[in-house]
Amino acid sequence: MIKFLGSRKGQVLPYRLLIYILICSSFFTILGTSVQLYMEYRSDVSEIEKAMTQIENSYANTISASLWDINIDHVKIQLEGANKLPGMRYLEVSDMTSGAVESVVSVGMIPSNGKIIEKTFVLSHLVDGRRVDVGQLRVVADLENVINRLKHRVFVVLLMQGIKTFLVALCILIIIYYMVTRHLQSMADYAQEMDIDNLERPLVLNRRKNRKKFDEFDKVAKAFNDMRLNLIRDIAERKKAEEALIQSNMIVEKSPVVLFKWRAEDGWPVELVSKNVTQLGFNADDFMSGKINFIDVIHPEDQGKAISEVKKHQNSGADHFKQEYRIIAPDGRVIWTEDSIVVARDAEGVITHYMGIVADSTERKKSENELSRLRNLLKNTIDSMPTVLVGIDDNGHIIQWNRSAEEETGLSWKEVKGLPLTDVFPQLESEQKLISEAVSMFKIREKPKVPFTVNGTILYKNLKVYPLLDSEEGGGAVLLIDDVTMKSRLEEMMIQTEKMMSVGGLAAGMAHEINNPLGAILSGVQGAERRLSPSLPKNVEVASEIDLDLDKVQEYMDKRGIIGYLRGISDAGRRAAQIVRNMLEFSRKSESVRVTMDVKGLLEKSLSLAANDYDLKKKYDFKTIDIRRDYEQGLPQINITETEIEQVFLNIFKNAAQAMSDKDFGDERPCLTLRTRKDGGFVRIEVEDNGPGMEEDVRKRVFEPFYTTKHVGLGTGLGLSVSYFIIARNHEGEFLVESEPGKGTKFIIRLPEATVSS
Repeated sequence: MIKFLGSRKGQVLPYRLLIYILICSSFFTILGTSVQLYMEYRSDVSEIEKAMTQIENSYANTISASLWDINIDHVKIQLEGANKLPGMRYLEVSDMTSGAVESVVSVGMIPSNGKIIEKTFVLSHLVDGRRVDVGQLRVVADLENVINRLKHRVFVVLLMQGIKTFLVALCILIIIYYMVTRHLQSMADYAQEMDIDNLERPLVLNRRKNRKKFDEFDKVAKAFNDMRLNLIRDIAERKKAEEALIQSNMIVEKSPVVLFKWRAEDGWPVELVSKNVTQLGFNADDFMSGKINFIDVIHPEDQGKAISEVKKHQNSGADHFKQEYRIIAPDGRVIWTEDSIVVARDAEGVITHYMGIVADSTERKKSENELSRLRNLLKNTIDSMPTVLVGIDDNGHIIQWNRSAEEETGLSWKEVKGLPLTDVFPQLESEQKLISEAVSMFKIREKPKVPFTVNGTILYKNLKVYPLLDSEEGGGAVLLIDDVTMKSRLEEMMIQTEKMMSVGGLAAGMAHEINNPLGAILSGVQGAERRLSPSLPKNVEVASEIDLDLDKVQEYMDKRGIIGYLRGISDAGRRAAQIVRNMLEFSRKSESVRVTMDVKGLLEKSLSLAANDYDLKKKYDFKTIDIRRDYEQGLPQINITETEIEQVFLNIFKNAAQAMSDKDFGDERPCLTLRTRKDGGFVRIEVEDNGPGMEEDVRKRVFEPFYTTKHVGLGTGLGLSVSYFIIARNHEGEFLVESEPGKGTKFIIRLPEATVSS
């Protein structure tokens, strides 16, 4: 309290509060006193008015009667009694019977201060049932006592209210000081003393520590301390940011990128440029002074492109874009740069500046050019390969495709990119395991002679799978697909030729060796048949000599089947003789005369011969087979030995008919398709059936001598081998076979076209 009342430099609020409290208290005290005095004044005036009402109600009639009786003394007595009522100072009765108002009697004196209340009452008397005005009563009341009493009351009330107001104001001031002012002063002192160096000192208010609830000052103190902690944190972060900014500036100054800021005006005048612009050969002051605009350093050939690109991005509303252009250094060097540009706009969205990060990309550009050159070289190298090259990722999707692959499939890189390999090469579906092994085990895998069916023709291709190591796409592989159809056919032809040559010599020797005992067998069988025949006289003569009935012998032999055996031996001998003749034909080149013929006519003649080839021992009827002809018109003629080529066709037709007889066609019918085409300098003849087809190991051996898939007694295995030599050796042609199990067989004969003599 003493400290509060004492003078303290800078303390203004307590005194202001005291003055404002006193002014407000005095105002409301005076207002309250005025209201109170006015109410008391009204109360006193009301008492006087009540007295006047009492005079009117209680004294007027009596005075009227006394005045009518002219009893002046009685009137006076009544006036004196009324004059004793509160506030009454003067009462006067006047007579009105004579027609004029004349004062009859009065009591008291009229106050001279003018502070009076005056009323006049008419005095009437009841005469013969009617009232007659006999006079009037004048009553004057004095307010001086009321006013004097109010003045005294005002003094007392104001004095007491003033003392009370002062004491209340003083108490309020003390309470405000204790609860508010001292804490505000502490906060002010704390805030005045607070600076960056002593932020660690918290704000502590002098308050009771056993308080149960926090009030507003506690919240303010907490807010101060939170603000102090936030300042400490913000200052620490600011220092870090400043340090980071310093480091950033150092990094920028030492970095390979140059920062530019230029205005969106003609010439692009520069407002800001980092000092490391010297690495491009320029001086920052030249830009900042306006000596050099940004557009001036761009290569003249790239200026138009740079300006148009900026306008394009500006019109599109882009806030960030990149450019690549050349600049010319003061020393004449041409530098490739990459500029990352940010567009700056004002509040209305109008472009005001451009901020660019310019980096020297000369070396990168050189590397890209070199890389592009190497890529083009690699692509040209890959595209120049005659082998189909296909790259796949670990999911089997295509990621590489060379020109040979395009030519092979007729599909461009855009059409196959990302497609599964088996969608483009369904023939490789069965080789997925091989490809997966190569990728997973990182080992090269290959498979020779994978069959591909293209437009009904079987082609053979070698497949090699090279796993990709350290590929950007992860695991994957490169597939090389080589077409080895011709090579395979040539190898087969060479193998067949070597087999035929070796077997040919053997066949010639065997034929000569077999001919001698075979001749003896046939001669013996023929001699036995002749000597048992009753039609020869010599036989009858000898039989008569020994008493033998040749007819009985003949009957016996017929019943016992001996004649059939002999005929079987004879047939077998003749077949063996035919085999020997075939072997001899197989072992030496025919010297038959050649003629120029038309392929179509030769095929039709062979078909006619095949159609007549039927007996009860065969299971097939050639006439039940559908023949489909697909002859190309205008084919050149061929120079051949007619009987030999007919033999070849007949062999093929018979083999096809016999193969188709072993297949259950259901609702279909066996069909033989004859097809002719011009094939370079050759005439190509295809004989295709829809029979059961052949396994691969059978297909490879069909031209071997004595190899047959027919049942015993149905074939010798020499038909196709002899046909092969007729085509390949006697006519310098090619004899090929294509077949898949369940899909039929196709024999292909290529014969050279006949030369036209000039």
